[in-house]
Amino acid sequence: MKLLRRCCIVVVALLLFGSSLVCIPRAEGATPMHVLILNSYHEGYSWTDGEVDGIRSALTTYQQPLQLSVEYLDWLRFDTEENLEHIKALLTYRYSGARPDVLIVTDQPALDFALDHRATVFSGVPVVFCGIDDHASLALQDASGVTGVTEEVDPAATLTIALRLHTSTSAVYVVVDRTDAGTAARQTIEAMVSQFADRVAFVFSPDIEVSALFDEVGRLSKGTLILAAPFTRDRAGLFIDTPEFITELTSHTQLPVYGIYEEGLGHGIVGGILTSSTLEGQKAGQLAVRILNGEPADTIPIVTSQSTRAAFDWIRLQKYGIPVSRLPVGATVVNQPLSIFDTNRQFVLTTLAVLLSLLMMLALLGFNTMRRQRAEAQLQRLATAVEQAAEGMAVTDPQWIVSYMNPAFEAMTGCPHTEAPGKDMRDILGRSAVGALEAEARSHLVTEGVWKGMFTSSRSDGTPVELELTITPVRIDDSLTNYTFIGRDVTAESTLEDQLRQSQKLEAIGRLAGGVAHDFNNILTGILGYANMLEPDAEHGSTMQEGLRVIQQAAERAAELTKQLLSFARRGKRQVTSVDLNATVLEVVSLLTRAVNKNITLAEHFGADQATVVGDPGQLQQVVLNLAINARDAMPNGGTITFRTRRTNLDAEEVMAHPGAAPGDYVALSVSDTGVGIERKNLRRIFEPFFTTKGEDKGTGMGLAMVYGIVKGHDGFVDVHSELKRGTTFTVYVPATDTPPVPVPAARHMEQGHGRILLVDDEEVVRKLAREMLRRSGYDVETAASTDEAVAWYQAHPEGADLVIIDMVMPGIDGLDCFHKLKAIDRRVRAILSTGYGLDGHAQDALDEGMVGYVQKPYHLQDLVTAVADALAEKPPA
Repeated sequence: MKLLRRCCIVVVALLLFGSSLVCIPRAEGATPMHVLILNSYHEGYSWTDGEVDGIRSALTTYQQPLQLSVEYLDWLRFDTEENLEHIKALLTYRYSGARPDVLIVTDQPALDFALDHRATVFSGVPVVFCGIDDHASLALQDASGVTGVTEEVDPAATLTIALRLHTSTSAVYVVVDRTDAGTAARQTIEAMVSQFADRVAFVFSPDIEVSALFDEVGRLSKGTLILAAPFTRDRAGLFIDTPEFITELTSHTQLPVYGIYEEGLGHGIVGGILTSSTLEGQKAGQLAVRILNGEPADTIPIVTSQSTRAAFDWIRLQKYGIPVSRLPVGATVVNQPLSIFDTNRQFVLTTLAVLLSLLMMLALLGFNTMRRQRAEAQLQRLATAVEQAAEGMAVTDPQWIVSYMNPAFEAMTGCPHTEAPGKDMRDILGRSAVGALEAEARSHLVTEGVWKGMFTSSRSDGTPVELELTITPVRIDDSLTNYTFIGRDVTAESTLEDQLRQSQKLEAIGRLAGGVAHDFNNILTGILGYANMLEPDAEHGSTMQEGLRVIQQAAERAAELTKQLLSFARRGKRQVTSVDLNATVLEVVSLLTRAVNKNITLAEHFGADQATVVGDPGQLQQVVLNLAINARDAMPNGGTITFRTRRTNLDAEEVMAHPGAAPGDYVALSVSDTGVGIERKNLRRIFEPFFTTKGEDKGTGMGLAMVYGIVKGHDGFVDVHSELKRGTTFTVYVPATDTPPVPVPAARHMEQGHGRILLVDDEEVVRKLAREMLRRSGYDVETAASTDEAVAWYQAHPEGADLVIIDMVMPGIDGLDCFHKLKAIDRRVRAILSTGYGLDGHAQDALDEGMVGYVQKPYHLQDLVTAVADALAEKPPA
């Protein structure tokens, strides 16, 4: 059983070697140093793989415990800022809490990313680069905490050797693409053309698709030598790796092909002075080891001229009749057969067999002892690596009975790893959820050989967990012996994705709600306005007067609903002033004292003397009131509602889960109850308009939607924590300010006015209502149904109007453009804005452009007349 357990651990460890996260412990009990390799491109790309292999080989010389992580920007396939933002969020999540000791970046995109985020994601981390050309590295000579290896490219040396080996060459055909790397290589080659102008003519490949390029190469005349520079993407955007490209290129021509990058060696090029990604990686890894051993990065000079070597393909040399003796001294030759072995195969084998037999007989006992000790040490290292791996790993027999489980798998599932052997994996993952997984996995394993996917399970304590699970069969001599389960807890990532999707969903609903509320406000303007205007004219106590009052009340209720929709849509923020949330809470508590049952206790705890924010006082009071009413309704049998305020500073990591929120000082206002709580399935929908779990006639479902919209409109966010039968806490975060609150001005008495008013609105009922209201208040009123009509009226009346009232949203040309056109006719024009949205961003732009006021639809007579009087009292523009 001990041997079987060790074998299982070895199998699991071998599977880990392909993972992007590898732990290399070298001394028990020591905290491992952490090295992060950040690659510009993707795994499987030959250049990147060569750099990573070189780095790994150099890091093996480090004699202390070492944890190595590898990440990829995938820039060749996803060269967008959106990709970088996702990578930034991922790396922030993975490494902000445990930053690496050294960051190794390969190629320019990864270096740019690391330098852009040194103050956040990689704060204080020394950087080692490779794959960077001379020009880019010069800018880093004096950079703090940065060193690395400059990429050396020497096409001139390659061409010098090639022309010496092919004396009849009359032309050089340069194959190069239009990527950044290709363009840099082309410029380098063009700079050296003058050195060979007396010997050969140069032709550069055109910007064409790769199939057309191969056809053109096939038509090149004898006496032409091909120089293969970087070519990874053709005109159509087709990506092709260097080994694959060189293989296909040389299959279309009999002409000699030389290169400048080592990735083409062995795939068709004769050779040359080749830039080696592996050498660059080794040099960068050596610099990282020096930093890990305590040498400051600032004291390590940038390494130059050490990333090329002379290398040639023996098979290609033979094809063109070039003897090895003509190559530069010290040149590497690949694919060269061992001539002695070929000509004296039997003699060499016999001699080796005799020597090995003698050596084995002389040192058999000592060799066996040493081999056993080494095997045991290797098994111990592998077992330690598996035990300390971050990924959860388990080994089962073909019936899914566990034989081994590491501590990370215990952390994911809650099953103690020491008690796991002998248990059924179905029980550990949860039989209620594993049925469909098992059927899918077994079917997939038969056809594909491995199954990988997402899986929702529950820990032993009942808490849900989202797993990224890989199941791999282990076969010996075509016989299935085991399954390996490798998993990673991605609950946090899934939660962030859910929050982002929910935020986007609410944004879409908000845009729809804002449009509906705007159109509805136009309708309500006529209903409420005429009822408000006609009610004083009706006979006192008559049926007519009573009916008008009922119409007003109904319209007011409808207007309140549209106000809530606008608040949710963040289109109704009317005032921008300093508000003390402590005072707001006290006002709400005063209101609630008369509105809640005596079995409900109200309590306040203010963590700051003044919890001041910038916003709309009425809307912020509505937030507190709605949360308080929600808390009251959650406690039918009584309880306690607690209001708390405090100031806090949130960093980038703390606001990451709330899209659009910025780090900084916030006032946190929480409203807690001791009621029934909210079911988990409903938490995602509580901010949707018209969603409610209350019975009929007990709620519209707009209260929390209004809270969400108002808070988002104030650049804040809302957190919710709830437990069934224990209560709920809503915490509102709004950016703080040190500006003291502004006193509320006293109400003004409405007086008769005079002057000419031009009213521009596409809704006929609004035009008629406003005209009648203003005429009753002493004004001379002209109307226009569109911007074109308003401009035509202004052009026909040179004396203009004392004031223009312009609707914000009209078909074709909107209110702001209408104002610009009128201003072009008369730069002294005075105008106020009429809007069904409220003072949102677009309306505020209109005020910033020079409009002197605004009136919110639906409006009462006094609202409109007051806005007009205030605007006319403003000093005319110069």
